[in-house]
Amino acid sequence: MSRQRILLLWMMVLGLPAAGAAQSTQFEPSRVWIVAGTASATVRGDCQTCEEDYPYRHGYSLLGNIGYRLNDRTDIGGEMFWVPIDLDHGQLRTTHFDAVAQFRPWRTKGFFLKGGAGMAFIRNWVDTLGPGAINSKALSVVIGGGWAFRAEKRFGVQVFASQHAAALGDLQTASAEVQDVLGNYWSFGGALVFR
Repeated sequence: MSRQRILLLWMMVLGLPAAGAAQSTQFEPSRVWIVAGTASATVRGDCQTCEEDYPYRHGYSLLGNIGYRLNDRTDIGGEMFWVPIDLDHGQLRTTHFDAVAQFRPWRTKGFFLKGGAGMAFIRNWVDTLGPGAINSKALSVVIGGGWAFRAEKRFGVQVFASQHAAALGDLQTASAEVQDVLGNYWSFGGALVFR
């Protein structure tokens, strides 16, 4: 091997750390992420001992997330999911506040899975149980997934599907006590993502 080639090889090896240092000063996306969107929602209430078959009700929902990126695959944060549904005698309004974790199995793809738990606040629960407004708190659990598309480093859009469950436990209505009440909320929609 000639001296010129050896000298060229050493110059390339010695230049690698400088090139690596120059790359590390490039723009990095923020660790904070914010999501805001809307979805089509389906709601159904049920209980363990109910003989009635409660209907599926359809409406819209609003979704908001804010969180922190732990690494290239994992985010943690909080989620707010609001669903107003029209009933025969009024409106059912449910607001879920959940702590969520989001995981991306592939770093270069937009697919993500999400799960979490928190509290749901329910107003005017089920009109078929009796007259008058019913207000309650419930344990909230959420699972879901979706796909995020990045238009640029700090902005993108995502499509998502999720199921929120609200476990109310025993619910006192105007006429009787209903045991083991559960509300299921399915949603499919889209959102803007800011990172």
